[in-house]
Amino acid sequence: MNMERIDAASALDAKRQAELQMARAATCPPWRHALFGLMMGALIASFAFEFVIRTAILVLVLAAIPIIVRSDRKRMGMFINGYRRGKTRWVAFGILLVWLPLYAIAVHYGLTLHDHVVPLLLGALGFVIGTIGSMLWQRVFVSEMGA
Repeated sequence: MNMERIDAASALDAKRQAELQMARAATCPPWRHALFGLMMGALIASFAFEFVIRTAILVLVLAAIPIIVRSDRKRMGMFINGYRRGKTRWVAFGILLVWLPLYAIAVHYGLTLHDHVVPLLLGALGFVIGTIGSMLWQRVFVSEMGA
């Protein structure tokens, strides 16, 4: 019985150490948060442009995803999914809850009203929200890992 308790304590300590190591590795440089914000803002701002440019922006944003994944794995040794369970998922949903209406308004103004200024302004706001959201997500993740 005592040996089982020691094994369990050792396993829990190893888990805590692994979580602390993940938290330290997950600290991203400012450019990484800004890149996420740029991607979020670009999707919104794309509705200020004609279809071909809008599509090119979408292709660039989608192409950036595997590049970011590879960069994170190279820099940190891992890629952490933003929709992982826990408090970070609530942060991710919160970002989307704020971002999606901006996207919808940009679609309406850009495609229906042919207003090219509002999507650009909303894209700038999307950039700020995405960047701050990424920093907040990281802070919550590091906190969840016990660091």
